[in-house]
Formats: sequence, structure tokens, C-alpha cells
Amino acid sequence: MFQILQAIVSGVLVGGVYGLLSIGFSLAFGVMRIVNFAHGDLVMYGMYIGFLAFSIFALDPLYVIPLSFLFVAALGALQYRFVFRRFVGHATLSQLLAAIGLALVLEMIAQLIFGVDTHGAKSYFSGKYVILGPLFLSEAQIVAFGVAVVFTVGVELMLRGTRWGKAVRAVADNIEAAEIVGLNSQTVNLTAFALSCGLAGIAGTVMVTYFPVQPSVGFSLMPIIIIATTIGGLGSINGAFLGGIFCGVVQQMTAMLWNSALQDVPLYVLLLVFIAFRPIGLFGHRSE
Repeated sequence: MFQILQAIVSGVLVGGVYGLLSIGFSLAFGVMRIVNFAHGDLVMYGMYIGFLAFSIFALDPLYVIPLSFLFVAALGALQYRFVFRRFVGHATLSQLLAAIGLALVLEMIAQLIFGVDTHGAKSYFSGKYVILGPLFLSEAQIVAFGVAVVFTVGVELMLRGTRWGKAVRAVADNIEAAEIVGLNSQTVNLTAFALSCGLAGIAGTVMVTYFPVQPSVGFSLMPIIIIATTIGGLGSINGAFLGGIFCGVVQQMTAMLWNSALQDVPLYVLLLVFIAFRPIGLFGHRSE
């Protein structure tokens, strides 16, 4: 029982960061119907920002979270301006191929700059644990989970309680009607996409405190991002976050009860089940 409880708690902590990875991906789809397969590579760049802060300036990666957000958000704005703008509202095969091509370009650039070696960074909380009875909890993962919760709640409040958030929801619901009442849909989409990418940068920077980085790490994270978003519901911020937690728990339980090398297999099965029987996910809404 203690092992099961340990796996569940560890899965929740890891899954919270998966949720932060996924809400940006979900936001881009919910507002613009863009399936950004380069999202994982943006997480990778956020990880490298944390690594550079640690290796060059001896800074805790957590201190550069604002810088990571701004840099990756700006990178995302450029992606939208030059690649995704023409695909808004249509998740076509051409858009998917463009996103995959962009992901490959970002990965190659990272290889040219950083090489193919694996790197890591430490924060004040790295290597420290909280002991609660029989449970061992990583302080770095606890802090990362807290950051994920804060930003997830912040995005949800922005979308529901600010003028910008209302504009985003209006454009997502009906872009033609939103433009009739005076909203600039291109500006709204650009800022929403930049925010979705900036969240990926934040997630990467907190992840690098306990997870190593290399240029291909973004590709390895994409299945988790897609599964979490599909289970939670494409376009649902809360659903994507909860989907990430669910993925983390399933991974940890599988590693404990079966084999750590096969911890993603049940997630792939669940992805097929949801696509076949509930493609809108647990919290998604049907849309054209």
C-alpha cells in the first residue's frame, strides 16, 4: 500500500508539470485550431535557458523563469507570424506537416548550438527530499508542481476575468462575429499563441532542475503532451492540466507494478481508446 501511495503522489507531482506542458498546446488548439507539433521543442528551449543560467552564471534556473517565458513567447510569436498564421481555424494536413518541419528545424538548431550531449542543471531544491512517514518526495518536483499550479490557475483567471481573455474566447467561438464588433483577430491570435509558447518555456525551465536536456527531448515529450491534452479535452485548460496529472500517475503506477521501460504503453492504449470512443476528451467541447 505504501508503494502504491508513493507512486500516486510521485505521479501527481510529475503530472503537474506534464499539465503545464499541455495547457499551452491545448490553448493553441482551442483558440486557433493549431496542432503545434513543435511545442515540445519550445519546452526544450526553455530547458536550455535554465541550463545556461546555471552553467554560465551559476544561477538557480527558477530565477530565470520570466526570461524563459519572454524568450520562448517571442519565438512562438515569430512561428505564428511566419508559419501558422495562414492555417488559423483549419487543422489541415499542410498545417501538421508545417509544424513537424518546424520542430525538426528547431531541433537541428539546438544541435548546432548545444551539441548532442545531455546536460542538467541544479536548483536550490535539487537533490533534496521531504519525508512524510514512508513517503519520499522530491523538493524539486514539489516546487515544479507548485509553479505549474500557479500558472495554470493564472491562465484560467486571465481567460475568464480579463478583457483580453474575453477577446480570446470570442475569437475562438466565432472569429467573424468577433471582427464585426471590432476585435482584431490577428492580434488576439498572435498574443494567445505567444502565451501558449511562453508556458512551454516555463515548463521547460522548471523541468531542467530534475530532468536532463538534449536537443531530442522535445520530440520525446510530445507523446505525453498529446495524450494529456486528448484525455483532458482539446481546448480545455483545466482538462489538459488534469490530463497531465493522470498521465503522471499512470506512468508511475506502471513503473511500479510492471516495468519502468514500458511505463508509456498504457498511455498509448488510452489514447487509442479516447480517440475511438470519446475524441473530445473528458472536459472538451464539440466543435466544427
